[in-house]
Amino acid sequence: MSRLVLDRRRFAGLAAAASFAPLLRAAPAGGQATQTLRILTIKTDGVKTLLWAQQQNLFAAHGLAIDLVTTGSSAASLTALIGGSADIAAGSLFPTFAAVAHGVPVKFIAPEVLYHGDHADSLLLVKADSPIRTARDLNGKIIGVDSVKDLYTLATRAWVDNGGGDGASLKPIELPPPEFLAALVAGRIDAGVFNTPFASIALAGGKTRLLGKPLDAIAPRFLLSAWIASADFIQRNPQAVKSYQTVIAQAARYTNAHQDETVDLVATFTGQEPSQVRGAIRATSAVAVTLPEMQRPLDFAYTYKLIDRPLDLQAMLAPGFALAARDIT
Repeated sequence: MSRLVLDRRRFAGLAAAASFAPLLRAAPAGGQATQTLRILTIKTDGVKTLLWAQQQNLFAAHGLAIDLVTTGSSAASLTALIGGSADIAAGSLFPTFAAVAHGVPVKFIAPEVLYHGDHADSLLLVKADSPIRTARDLNGKIIGVDSVKDLYTLATRAWVDNGGGDGASLKPIELPPPEFLAALVAGRIDAGVFNTPFASIALAGGKTRLLGKPLDAIAPRFLLSAWIASADFIQRNPQAVKSYQTVIAQAARYTNAHQDETVDLVATFTGQEPSQVRGAIRATSAVAVTLPEMQRPLDFAYTYKLIDRPLDLQAMLAPGFALAARDIT
């Protein structure tokens, strides 16, 4: 199995090589200083909560301004965060688990996106005429993922194992999500884990077909991604973190019930046509999550040796992280 080796020096070194937008601070009309938060994310439907909150000036109402920068993967966002290039990052839980296991002081401050197996927005696709029909047929094949050491690779390995194949034989390669379809059609990859809106776009074109839902190998329902910050930032900025948590929860609750109002925002952000976003499987934003919905991916990370020791989940949660007593969205 692949293992993600993360340490402070590697994080800082990679982050130092990155280029990010400068921090801009503004003052509202009343003269009260506004704290600007540098936010990193990737171009997915999951960031619609932040985009909508920005549009509605919810952050400004809490004395915050957002300086948003995109990266190519969750792992890259976390790397830059630890290197000091950002205050908060959105991304998969798995790089954060690996970081904590290696002593990097980061915490989850708010949930972002929930995975539902019956509403899966991460799909394993192959060419429409591909001879690949079963998990076993993927043995030794090249798989396109956004990060070779993130949950999509591990989940696909597990999905292949569960289907009677050899997940360790897969050959994952990193690609930007917008390039998956062209790479698959050209035969540069044999299969790819497509996320929304790219999965729906690829299937609508008739050049691909669904092979499986690899994230089902983790659990039928779990927290897929979260907002993350360093322990130091959380300690030094408790009010900013609390305000961010409040705004994100409010935005998640609203956008889940009013998906159509986020179509143009997501289309502009991801570079897609509004019709493509509207016809895609939309991500389910998490308002609050149960501990089991986070423990399931953590247990999976340990089983598949992404981390080499059990971790205390609650120790990874920042004060005010939205926990629910039962499953809610």
